[in-house]
Amino acid sequence: MIKSILAAAKLVKAPPARTSDEWARDKRVMPPSSPRPGNFDPDVNPYMRPAAWAAAQPCYDRETVITATQMGKSVTFENIIGHRLDEDPTPIMYVAPTAPLLKDAVVPKFDDMISECESLSAKLNVRKSSTFVKWIAGTKLRFVWAGSPSGLSADSVGLILVDEVDRIVNTGEGSTMVIVERRGDAYDGSKILYTATPTHGRVAKRKHPVSGLWHWEVAQVKALGSAIWKLWQSGTRHEWAVPCPECGEYFIPWSGLLWWPGKGGEKECTPDEAQRHARLTCPSNGCQIENKYRSWMNERGRAVAPGQSISRDGEVSGEAETAGSTHFTYAVSGLCSFSSKKSYGALAKDLLSAQQSGDPADLLAVYNTGFGECYAQAGDVPTWEQVRSMCWGYAAGQLLLEPLKIYCTVDVQKRRLVYVVRAWYAGMGSMLLEHGDLWGDTDQDAVWDQLSDLIDTEYGGHPINVTGIDIGYRDDQVYKFINDHKARAIALRGRERLDKPFRKEMVEVDRKGKTRKRGDARWAFDSPFAKRWVHSRFGRPDDRGGWWLLHQQVTDLYCKEIVGEEWREAEGKFHQVGENHYLDCEAMQYIMALRDKLQRRKVGALTKAQLAVAVKAGPIQEGGAEPLDDDATPAPVVLAPVPAPPPPTEADKPAARQRRADAAPAKGRSRFNIIKRPTR
Repeated sequence: MIKSILAAAKLVKAPPARTSDEWARDKRVMPPSSPRPGNFDPDVNPYMRPAAWAAAQPCYDRETVITATQMGKSVTFENIIGHRLDEDPTPIMYVAPTAPLLKDAVVPKFDDMISECESLSAKLNVRKSSTFVKWIAGTKLRFVWAGSPSGLSADSVGLILVDEVDRIVNTGEGSTMVIVERRGDAYDGSKILYTATPTHGRVAKRKHPVSGLWHWEVAQVKALGSAIWKLWQSGTRHEWAVPCPECGEYFIPWSGLLWWPGKGGEKECTPDEAQRHARLTCPSNGCQIENKYRSWMNERGRAVAPGQSISRDGEVSGEAETAGSTHFTYAVSGLCSFSSKKSYGALAKDLLSAQQSGDPADLLAVYNTGFGECYAQAGDVPTWEQVRSMCWGYAAGQLLLEPLKIYCTVDVQKRRLVYVVRAWYAGMGSMLLEHGDLWGDTDQDAVWDQLSDLIDTEYGGHPINVTGIDIGYRDDQVYKFINDHKARAIALRGRERLDKPFRKEMVEVDRKGKTRKRGDARWAFDSPFAKRWVHSRFGRPDDRGGWWLLHQQVTDLYCKEIVGEEWREAEGKFHQVGENHYLDCEAMQYIMALRDKLQRRKVGALTKAQLAVAVKAGPIQEGGAEPLDDDATPAPVVLAPVPAPPPPTEADKPAARQRRADAAPAKGRSRFNIIKRPTR
């Protein structure tokens, strides 16, 4: 009788009051595929404890966590779900941006957690469970991708986790985030947890007048493209602070505190040297902290909100400015990561390499995934006179060096096609070869025949590799042209906001809603991101790569259209102030280069100063180049970076633009001669 009573008491015994990280320490075993297999140890990433603690507090109904990659974020949220299913069962929904991410990455990790945890595997109903639905302890764990309105609205749940918030797009039924939050309305005490690596946005640090800690200040919503950052700054705004091993003062790590020899100066070291000598700077006393102290600092770290202070012995005091908020928000820098691949030296090397490349996509990736911070380009709009000053010592159609790629980009208008042809080099350097208009009604074949002739052009023996055409006007004509020029033309579509610089989309219906016989592909791209890159080329130092050159015959119209839009920081968007067709074409040029991964081509990359020495190029003397047309204004003479080349010999005489051997017969005269690359 006594044994029966004891057995029954054991069945109804309440679980201990503990957080999910302590539950995982007791019950979870990490699989062999894990970076750290064996019994789970929450001390490996102590900076994730505040996230686990907040999930167990009834005073918070929402939680938002911002981290870099390789921080232990995913395993922390797995523990939160496993703990809840094991010791306080409630229906749970896990939302991810795509179905493949769920199937290939998320669900297998949860399957491993369930199989390696005896208490969870004992409660799993295998017969009722499927790939995306797990029945545990009589409750449902459902995995849903954000693009499925029916899946999002199928169940009421007590706990919702939304992963990679910045990569979630709205469905045709409205805001995905609003739909998700409504799923918890039926449960008292329901919680929703958000997490992601941030993306676009202009944010800044501010020193708190009381605590002396440097916190991220609240940015204007219009200046933020990152959804997770908007959520984060709407709550308590906690951040992970660590002590300096030398002076003992607490501070909040961020990318601005990373140091390497010669940082930002004329004698700046190389990325490899930065990896060897990088240090983290203590903002209190300027102490230079080595990477070997990182674990020691994390062990003593504390989560702190604006208004709170931390003593040298780690005691948090004072009332937070955000006290009373039911939304716990927390951010931790990638500089605190447990991963040996994210040492101070590794992050310094990545950041300096991205800065020297000058490619915004590289900088965006380093700041987002490396540091867990937002990134925004400078890209202030230049004047059209500044655009003209980019003219260099070569004529239209002339190649200074052998290019990696030559692209043509086309902006479609009602009665003309506006085009730009540009050659691209290692390190994202590029030079304008040709720009102009092809006149004719774009709903007729004649102007598209002219474009066919144009893309058959060769420059110094080099053909146009790919042509990108802006979609959104005359779609049917554009897709017809692309299908007639397979592998030589693609469709591009600018978006006001995208979670990445570009992505491929399939178009199954035409503008009238009719199903296409074949699904057509297009490449959507973040238009403001690309245009700000173009504007960031002006005033770029000569000792950096990513140069962007114009030929001596560029017209005033081209220069004015490049600045036909201006960026308004307060609103976080571009405003059109004039015609902008050439700006659209140049933005598409940048996307074409990213699409072919030219930013990764480092071998042979030159700075602008090195380019001048390599080709001994200076501006052509006045009268040395013929204008493109009667309306074209020749560029003013600019001081040559190096002495001008000697007069051409008989062997260097320019040759006429050549056509591909397999090209159809020309239907019109060439507009001007193309000059071959000069002999070196």
